[in-house]
Amino acid sequence: MTTTKNKELFAKDPTQTKIPNDGVSQVVRPETDHQWEVLEWELRSFVCEGEYERGLERILNSYVTNLGQSQQPAVWVSGFYGSGKSHLCRVLEYLWRDVSLPSGESARSLVHLPSEIDAHFRELTAQGKRQGGLWSAAGTLGAGKSQAVRLAFLSVLFDAAGLPQQYPLARFTIWATHNGYLDTVVAAVEAVGKSFDREVHDLYVSPVIAKALRDADPTLGDSVKDVRSLLQAQFPSRADDISDDEMFEAVEDVLRLQSDTEGRYPLTLVVLDEMQQYLGDDNAKTLAVQNIVEGVSSRFDNAVLFVATGQSAMGGTPTLQKLTDRFPIHVHLSDKDVENVVRQVILRKQPDRHNELEAVLQQFSGEIDRHLGGTKIAPVAMDKQDLLTSA
Repeated sequence: MTTTKNKELFAKDPTQTKIPNDGVSQVVRPETDHQWEVLEWELRSFVCEGEYERGLERILNSYVTNLGQSQQPAVWVSGFYGSGKSHLCRVLEYLWRDVSLPSGESARSLVHLPSEIDAHFRELTAQGKRQGGLWSAAGTLGAGKSQAVRLAFLSVLFDAAGLPQQYPLARFTIWATHNGYLDTVVAAVEAVGKSFDREVHDLYVSPVIAKALRDADPTLGDSVKDVRSLLQAQFPSRADDISDDEMFEAVEDVLRLQSDTEGRYPLTLVVLDEMQQYLGDDNAKTLAVQNIVEGVSSRFDNAVLFVATGQSAMGGTPTLQKLTDRFPIHVHLSDKDVENVVRQVILRKQPDRHNELEAVLQQFSGEIDRHLGGTKIAPVAMDKQDLLTSA
């Protein structure tokens, strides 16, 4: 008689399956092979059902509906620790742009989406083609060293755009790009065996950058020393904070760099993860976030959508009450949504073992129920619909 082991009933052998992200999604830009593999797994394992499906529906429908209106309503995603807030936002970010992965597959091809959600993404793509394309940025405001909220926000955009996260260095890179100097500077840096990403951090003392700029445009100074002085004056190194106008100007520059069409802004998603944790009870930070979301959402042809996360529902704390008007679209995740993901990803059974398993459960269900009676995992009627979850 052949003995069937429990692990043989599952679509994926639980003894051989390792969760690449260790159960914690991080809203970061993938750079290494491992980080790309984690992203691909997170996309493949995303279960677009329940509140995840309803959340995407509300977010996408609101965004497309409000294109061309006075302001884009921002989104607040809430739920307890481990409810999948970051996972939902990360998947949304890559589905938004339909990012091509190193494996050659696109983000949307990896996720099974309900027809209504798929239609929303296709409409988003169509709208993007009429505008400046699709772009996204994601991160946590507390991830950088800057304490100023405006600079912390810009560092998220700069990083997503492949720019240095520090404000003066990003402004220099944007300036060099706009004036046609950047390619010359990068080539000069690489010619001496250095990396531009590293060399730009020595902007004010780098002989390579200063000489390359002077070679590209002799009007910038009579000597390398003159060019260095110009850089120090134009992009001062000690920027503890900036004004709203300077922030909006930087946002516009970034959006124009990411645009596919001259004079148009890309349809842009900005994810700010762990917002509630970042704000704490700080009224000054909260006011700054209010101004950023309100200002950016109402500018740039209403092309920018903010999505932020927190454990409490919007308005659930005195701090979040101040942001209620700025984040009118709410998505709340519960333990029921997590349980459904576990059933679909971890506990899914092999279709060809369905009848065998059902027969065993019918034969021994009474004995199993007696053993579990009075315990925390005592069977209930609702369990029956989940016992045989199959692919």
